[in-house]
Amino acid sequence: MKAKNLAIVKFTVAALILGLMGYWIFKTTKPFNEFAYGTIGVMLVIVGFVIYSGIQALNDAKSGLKSEDELSKKINQKAASMAFRISIYMWLVGLFTLDIFSVDSVNKAKLVIVIGMAGMTLIFLFIRLYLSRVGIDDNKN
Repeated sequence: MKAKNLAIVKFTVAALILGLMGYWIFKTTKPFNEFAYGTIGVMLVIVGFVIYSGIQALNDAKSGLKSEDELSKKINQKAASMAFRISIYMWLVGLFTLDIFSVDSVNKAKLVIVIGMAGMTLIFLFIRLYLSRVGIDDNKN
C-alpha cells in the first residue's frame, strides 16, 4: 500500500472514531461518570496516535519513502511481542483488582473487557512510540 493511501486510511479511521464518539456523547442523556470520562480520554489518546502515524505516513509519501520498510516491520513485531507479555500481567492484576471491589457481574464483565482492550492498545502504542524513537537492538543476549 502506498504511503499516501495509508495516510488517507488512517485519517478516515480517526474521523470515523471521532464521529462515533461524538454521536455517543450527543445521544447520551444521563450525565457521565468517571468511567465514561476515562473512556473518552483513552479513546482520544488512541485517536491522537492514529493521527500522528497518519501525519508520519503523509510526510513519508511526500519524501518518496515506502510506507512499510524492514525497520518499521521489526519495530511493530517487537512492540507487539512486548505488549503481549506486558498485557498478560495487566489482565492478571486487573482481574485480581476487580475481585477485591464489589461490582455486579454484568458490569464487571463490561468493565474487564473495556479496560483490558483499551489497556492493551495503549501499551502497544506507547511501546511502539518508544521503540520508534529509541530503536531496537537485536545484539543483546
